[in-house]
Amino acid sequence: MKLRNIATLMAGATATLCFISMAGQQANAGTIHKDWNYSIDAFNDGSGGAGYEIKGMAIKETSDSIFVALTGGTPLTGTYASGAADQNIGWGDLFFNFTDKTFKAASDANSLFGIRFAGTNDSMVSSTGVYKNVQAASVTGTNNGYSSLKQYYDSGWDRENTKGTDFTTKADAYAYFGQGSILNVIGSGTKVGDITMLTASALSAAGLDFSHFLASGDQTIGFQLNKSLLGFGDYVANMFLECGNDGVALAGAILPPAPVVEVTHQVPEPTGIAGMALVALAFVGSQLHKRFQGKVTLE
Repeated sequence: MKLRNIATLMAGATATLCFISMAGQQANAGTIHKDWNYSIDAFNDGSGGAGYEIKGMAIKETSDSIFVALTGGTPLTGTYASGAADQNIGWGDLFFNFTDKTFKAASDANSLFGIRFAGTNDSMVSSTGVYKNVQAASVTGTNNGYSSLKQYYDSGWDRENTKGTDFTTKADAYAYFGQGSILNVIGSGTKVGDITMLTASALSAAGLDFSHFLASGDQTIGFQLNKSLLGFGDYVANMFLECGNDGVALAGAILPPAPVVEVTHQVPEPTGIAGMALVALAFVGSQLHKRFQGKVTLE
């Protein structure tokens, strides 16, 4: 019986170790440097010039937080564009897809997580933060942008790593995003928490180093969120500018939270407590009896 229990425990431990090993390997799907997972974007695919150029995205996971950083030529508040409805073009929203579906299929199923980090963009949710049950929408039409991803590529922007080093070819991008509308902002969803914007010094202290890949843009934007606000497992994270002039995607994984081990203390049953009390009383009685006998002898 004992051998069977040990074998069961060993099998369970082996399965757990295998899961952790596999998850750790999947988490390293991108290029790892100083604990950050990087996707480096092609440097000459920002249609419209340097102000619309994304150079890379990086994500770091700790035991309780997710750090995200983006670098390129677009400021957090956007850049002037006379052709846009509000004369400003900025960053779209960031999406996490933890399903095994394509981006559009996950969006149609309201299965995405979304993060609005640029408070001045054209997102369809009211405030910055993390959202679940997200459906994505396109705002390229009001930002003088591309009507479809195919139009973007057909306009001469078919580059290696145009959507980052995890989507190296146009075929990769089409397989995941499709050739239709560029869905670049949160259309609907339920807010589950806030994000904390990070300064350049805070990102550097956390180990961010885009310069290692010669990918540092004029603008680097970063933020932090509680890990519990997102799902876990394999994901694809991606974002596009509001005009669709550039975009980047990164594949990785977020490890599940460590199981909580509850330590329980066995409480003796009432009969056990009574027995212990009787033993204690017997011991005390015997000691008193010996002391009493000693006194009588001395007298």
